[in-house]
Amino acid sequence: MGVEIELFNLADNDQFVSPCLTVHGRCKNANGSGSLKVLHDQLPTLTYPIHAGGFKATIILVPGENRLSFVTDREVLKNVKCKYVPMLQNPPVHLCLLVASDSPLQFDSPRVQREKEGGNGLDLAVKKLRIGARLMQAYTNEQMMRAGFGNRSFRFAEEFTWDTTFQQRQEMRNTVKIHILRSEKSTREIRDYNLAQQNPNASDAGGLFGIAMEALQKYGAPFTGAPEPVQAAVMFLDTHWDGKFITGHAALGGGTDEIKLAIFGSHGLFAWPPHIQQLTAYLTDDTRTSQKEVANDCNECGTHWETFNVTMGAFLHEIGHSLGCPHQENGVMLRDYVTLNRSFLTKEAFSVRKNSFGSKPPIFPREECAWHHLDLLRFLYHPSFTLPQDYNDASFMRPGKIDKFTEPKPSLYPLGYNLCRITSRTGIYSIEMICGDFAKGYIEYLPRSLGGPGPVRDLTLSLDELIARLPPNERGTSFTLRILSFNAPEIQIGNFPSFLKPSFISMEKYGLPHNVQGMKSQLLGNEHGGADSGIVAFDVRQVTAIRVYHGGALDGIRLFLRSNTRSVVPPLPPRNYMEKLTNSFKATTLNHESKQSVLFGKQTNDYTDVVLEKDEIITGLNVRCGGWIDAVQIVTSHGRLTKMLGNATGGGMVELRPPEGQYILGLYGRIGQWVDAMGIIYGNL
Repeated sequence: MGVEIELFNLADNDQFVSPCLTVHGRCKNANGSGSLKVLHDQLPTLTYPIHAGGFKATIILVPGENRLSFVTDREVLKNVKCKYVPMLQNPPVHLCLLVASDSPLQFDSPRVQREKEGGNGLDLAVKKLRIGARLMQAYTNEQMMRAGFGNRSFRFAEEFTWDTTFQQRQEMRNTVKIHILRSEKSTREIRDYNLAQQNPNASDAGGLFGIAMEALQKYGAPFTGAPEPVQAAVMFLDTHWDGKFITGHAALGGGTDEIKLAIFGSHGLFAWPPHIQQLTAYLTDDTRTSQKEVANDCNECGTHWETFNVTMGAFLHEIGHSLGCPHQENGVMLRDYVTLNRSFLTKEAFSVRKNSFGSKPPIFPREECAWHHLDLLRFLYHPSFTLPQDYNDASFMRPGKIDKFTEPKPSLYPLGYNLCRITSRTGIYSIEMICGDFAKGYIEYLPRSLGGPGPVRDLTLSLDELIARLPPNERGTSFTLRILSFNAPEIQIGNFPSFLKPSFISMEKYGLPHNVQGMKSQLLGNEHGGADSGIVAFDVRQVTAIRVYHGGALDGIRLFLRSNTRSVVPPLPPRNYMEKLTNSFKATTLNHESKQSVLFGKQTNDYTDVVLEKDEIITGLNVRCGGWIDAVQIVTSHGRLTKMLGNATGGGMVELRPPEGQYILGLYGRIGQWVDAMGIIYGNL
């Protein structure tokens, strides 16, 4: 029987959005060794080893059709056609090198590497970063595909220029653009011990993040004036190991509403390959790291290939943070990137970290470093990972925003009996149970095109259902519930089992009928601020007008009531009425001197009056909040809503709306100089 080439993750007519792929395969019925050439009709040939019959070939694609031939040294041939379609509408990550005002424009590199590479200057750093970017894209694409989410990856900003991807003579192609940021800080300032993140006595260990932000803003477009947040990954070129600390380095990811940012140092850049043909050689280079010349970061960089793993993996980790990922119990968002090389190789070199040779060939997926499934789930709904076919699936709700959320957070309502109702205007796609520092269980709601129900807008969960998702050793402990919804901020509820167990509140003592029982919603704002307001109860059927006291924050809410004569409960509209809100309140005034009223919070001289129509009742509040209550918007049963009263751009927005079929029975919270926290009491009438 003849030798055959089998490709595990590439088939005829596959379509990709990543310009770089790592093709996994094997040569069946072969003796298990040799080499594999990948021929491209427009690009230089690449060669990769075969070990135990397996191979991993990292290849470059060009826009449009790509004709590939896989040929062994025994002349076994497999031809494949595939298509690369750049997703130019997806928000890119801008890759940057930051240099000091007086930078020598060199990165740390041991003598043996400088001799091999012909120096350690800025041009070489650019080449290495470009290859690193392509490897990150290929790696992430493979992980998304394995999760069942299709061939997806984020893109880096590109430019049409002389391409340095290959060792052969450069040609003009689209390649990763490396922005060179010139900081106003000197080399000495950037290398200040007080900025060195690994210095336990540093007075400003996060200060390099601000320096990178300043350099981006000074650089100008595309980092300033953009209508949406811009994504940037910045490497400090002037990072330096002085024998005591890695200076000019911090591993951080996060950002602002304007720039989502990841930063890292160049102390391990010497171990990155500058050309794609050198990938295997660099990832198996067991040259011992010269600690007199360069850093052994976290004591995990004893060889050059291990230095590549830790530094590129950690930079990818910080990019993960900037894309919205928290730390996880395993994978890139922990420190599993010490085995990142395995995603590109079928044989591992000697490891100083483990004092042994690593995984035996071929290296299987279970032995590789992975993006955690919850990271991939976040990516699935991130606008940088959109595929053309997503627009045909209404459950994807494309396009989204990059953490500049315009929709309210999900809302949670205990129902008693260890049940909870969760609502979201845009749809919940993930519910995570966090034990200690990490998510230990989850429920996902995949889009319909991927076999799921799509994000859900209204669901009821039981405590037992959530606990069943946890590992057995975690089921006797408390946990935090984290809820992710499309195009809206996430929300976390600490000690969630306790959150579900509030007792019913008898509302008779507050003047409501004796059989009315209430429950407290989540408390928004600062639950530790100000003084307890107690429960300010009212019969929502009797409210005729509302006076909202506000300035730069919410000061208080006064509700004016008609007589206490019993009235018929107005029917509530279905919950989807929020999608049809087109009417707004006109400016109104009221004469309240003779009216009965109740006050939540404080009365001030600045206020807005809202007068209700006949049979119109308050059905919910849209609240902007953070460290206090910034503003409130009143929603009614007639499909009307007020302006956002208070600081209309402060904090994030959350809906306070009773579960379907129930009514607002009162307000509670904490009052300081203004309203620090607020929630509703709700129940049946």
